[in-house]
Amino acid sequence: MYADKLDYDSITNGLRTKSDKIRALAHEGAATADIARYLGIRYQHARNVLVSSGLHATRRHKDAGDAPAPATTSPAAGDWVMLDGAGRIQIPGEMLQAAGITGGEQVHVRVGGDSVEILSQRAALERARQIVSKFVPPGVSLVDELIAERRREAEHEGG
Repeated sequence: MYADKLDYDSITNGLRTKSDKIRALAHEGAATADIARYLGIRYQHARNVLVSSGLHATRRHKDAGDAPAPATTSPAAGDWVMLDGAGRIQIPGEMLQAAGITGGEQVHVRVGGDSVEILSQRAALERARQIVSKFVPPGVSLVDELIAERRREAEHEGG
C-alpha cells in the first residue's frame, strides 16, 4: 500500500488513460518508479510516456562534490515542452503559476504568424482594455455615452 495513495488518487481522479495519469503524477513531482508501481505498469512504460511528453527528468549521478544543477531558465523566460502526437502540450505548473493561470480556467489562444499565444482571462481583458484605450479619450465613459445616445434615440422616436 502506498502512503501517498490518497494524494495519487486525487491527482488522477477523472483521468481516463494511463498516459494522462502518468503525466499528471509526474507534473505533481512523483518519481517515475512510484508512478509505475501505483498504476501497476512497467517502469519503461511510464518512462516512455514521460520522455515523449518532455516530462522525464534526466537522472544525474551524485559524485563527491557534485552540486545540484542550477535552474537554467525562469518560468517567464520560456522553456521547451513536447507536443504530443495529438497536438497537445502540457505546460509546466511553474509557467502557469507565473502567468496567473489555474487549472480548470478558460484561456484565450491566438495564432499569429508562426506562433501560438496563450493568455489568462486577466491578461486577455487587459489587452482588450489597452486596445479600447487607443480609441477612447481619457475621462470619457463609454457607458455614459451609450446611455445618452439611447436617451436621444428614445426622445427622437417618441417625440
